[in-house]
Amino acid sequence: MDTEATRSLLPLLAFLLPMAGAVIAVPLQRASDQVRNLVLAAIAATVAVIAIVLGAGVASGSVYELFILQLTPQIWMYLRVDAMGALFGMTAAVLWTLALVYSWGYMHGEHRLGRYYSFFILCLAWTMGVAYAGNLLTFLIFYELFSILTYPLVVHEETPEAMAAGTKYIIYILVGGTLVLLAIVLTFFAAGDQTLTAGGILSAEIGSGRLLAIFWCFLIGFGVKAALVPLHGWVPDAHPAAPAPFSAVLSGVMVAAGSFGIMRVMFYVFGADLLGYLGVMRYLTWIAGFTVLFAAVLAVNQDNLKRRLAYSTISQMAYVVLGVSLLGTEATIGALVHITNHAFMKGALFLCAGLFIRRLGAARVSQLDGAAKRMPVTAAGFAIASLAMIGTPPLSGFVSKWYLGIGMLETGNPWLLAVLLGGALMAAVYLLPIVYRMYFREPVLTPEDKATAEGREAPGAMLAPLVVATILTFVLGLGASLPGMPVALARMAAESFFH
Repeated sequence: MDTEATRSLLPLLAFLLPMAGAVIAVPLQRASDQVRNLVLAAIAATVAVIAIVLGAGVASGSVYELFILQLTPQIWMYLRVDAMGALFGMTAAVLWTLALVYSWGYMHGEHRLGRYYSFFILCLAWTMGVAYAGNLLTFLIFYELFSILTYPLVVHEETPEAMAAGTKYIIYILVGGTLVLLAIVLTFFAAGDQTLTAGGILSAEIGSGRLLAIFWCFLIGFGVKAALVPLHGWVPDAHPAAPAPFSAVLSGVMVAAGSFGIMRVMFYVFGADLLGYLGVMRYLTWIAGFTVLFAAVLAVNQDNLKRRLAYSTISQMAYVVLGVSLLGTEATIGALVHITNHAFMKGALFLCAGLFIRRLGAARVSQLDGAAKRMPVTAAGFAIASLAMIGTPPLSGFVSKWYLGIGMLETGNPWLLAVLLGGALMAAVYLLPIVYRMYFREPVLTPEDKATAEGREAPGAMLAPLVVATILTFVLGLGASLPGMPVALARMAAESFFH
């Protein structure tokens, strides 16, 4: 444990405030929907500010910690904000705030809004706990609550499809969570500790057999949430079933939480040297590389827009695991930065998908012909986010893939450039035809559509989060090298792993 760490209540506030929001969401709704919306948005924005303040402090060399509650003589609930956690916390809090504001318009008139907003803001609380957890048990508590309490959001529509998707989701998540719990118990008995420490807490003296059992339990458990093939089955069903605002955070944060968990285990439980000794990384490289290409191929033939984007998420998040599997500084920087960049690129795409559904009734790619003429701002946002996802400079997606590519060469794996470029090419194949349809095909309009052909763009409250997410794809690309940006925090984290 770092004796130089600063004790701070800010990490505690980052998850207590959303918990309070979840408690008051229903009573506020009885008073006024507008009051509820503003209060919850203020809470989410405050959490985002806290996360940014913590991130700025970490970037300047500080580390924050807080012991919350002693559960047993040996185990505390413990929060610790380091560079890796600060980056994930900022990403989650900002994207959650955008999605919450977007919900005002998208969810207007829907049923069970009190339940929706309560669980939506509550899941932000658990996500911040995942980001700032300082030991394995604290991580598990927040991770499992986050995973289970998203179920009401996945099934919110209560259609047969949504209920089936929710059932599949909860089965996958419970199985994965059980394996993570088993791995944590084995780790505690093997190491006598469960504090997340850069460089790891396990040693080769424990024995290869036990270490491999712990590693694969962790990898499979977190791999379910990270949607590594063949553990990805819940994702293509959950994304289309969930409301679009939650699909944005489901893709941008929830799936990333699995990758985040894998990184925490690799660098804070095992350590790079021990992983190299065990020789398991080559298997993870192959799994992640296959996931990148396989999911991208499956995305191409999906007509349901959100389902296509769901397969894209599986492919893109596998880049993160691919990067960290190489055990190199530059590749790890690329992996960490890609979590943030992907969150806003894919968040923007899902926000666009929701607008197409709400304003045009177009849930399928084949229904988007000429959409740019009727929804020019939304179509532009989709086009820009698509180019970022492909890796077009100077947008954010290019930055993370650049670092991944440099890392592949740095670690002596130039053949993996074929996976990197192949995934980018396939992203162009499943995204650019949508852009072409929107801009270069004539819409097929009903008489009612023709009467309102110029008035289908979404209201400002729904467009604003999309515009902000789109702007962030520029800012995170053009400003990547500035102090305090994700690259700087990612470099701090990566250098602590390898030096």
